[in-house]
Amino acid sequence: MKYGMTMEDNAYVGRLFDFLGRLAMNNNREWFHGNKAEFDELRALWLNDIQRLINLMSEYDETLKGVDAKECAYRIYRDIRFSPNKQPYKIYFSAVIAKGGRKTLKGCYYLHMQPGDSGLHGGIWCPDMPLLTRLRHEVEDNIDEFLSVVNNVEFKKRYRLTGDSLKSMPKGFDKNSPYGEYLKMKEYLVSMPVDDDYFTAGDWVARAAEDFKYMKPFNDFLNYVFDD
Repeated sequence: MKYGMTMEDNAYVGRLFDFLGRLAMNNNREWFHGNKAEFDELRALWLNDIQRLINLMSEYDETLKGVDAKECAYRIYRDIRFSPNKQPYKIYFSAVIAKGGRKTLKGCYYLHMQPGDSGLHGGIWCPDMPLLTRLRHEVEDNIDEFLSVVNNVEFKKRYRLTGDSLKSMPKGFDKNSPYGEYLKMKEYLVSMPVDDDYFTAGDWVARAAEDFKYMKPFNDFLNYVFDD
C-alpha cells in the first residue's frame, strides 16, 4: 500500500464521507442531534489526522511548528444570521493550516473534505484592498520569481491558479503589461481538486503532506509582503 499505511488506518474516512452525505440530505438540528455521537467520534479521528498532517508539514515549513489542529479546523456550524441559506450545518470538514490557524491573513494551506467536492487549496483569499495592492506590486516587481514558482513542473502537476479577476488592469499598473492575467487577480489562490478516493485510499495524511509541500513556494512568495 502506497504511503506506508493500510486501508484500516484511515477506514473512518469512508464513514466520514457517508456521514457528510447523510447530513447533506438531512441538514436540520433534529437529525444532527440524533447523530451527534457519530459526529463527535469522526471529528476526533479527523482532528487527530489533521494534527499528524501539521506535524509532517512542519518538517518542511517551520512556521507550522507548534500549531494546534483545533485552531485550524472550522466548526461544523454555519453562521446563518445574514445568509438566505438557513441550513444550520456545513456539509464538509475543512481546515486552514497556518500559524494562527483559521484566523490567519497570510498565505496558507487549506484542506476541504466533502463528498464529490474535495481538494487541497491555498494562498490568500479575499484580501482587503491595501493588501491586494501590495500583492500585485510584489508580483509585478518580482515577476521572474513569481513565474518560476507557478511554472514549476511539480507545482503545475498539482495546482492551478484560481479566484476572481478584474476585467481590466487595476489603477496604477501598466495597461500593456504582458503579465496582466496575474495583476488583475482579486485574490491569489491555487487549487487542486481531488476525488474522494484521494482520502479513502492509502494514507491520505502523508499524501497530502507531500502535495502541500509543492505549494509552499507559492505561499512563501505571497508572504513576502508581510516581511517588507
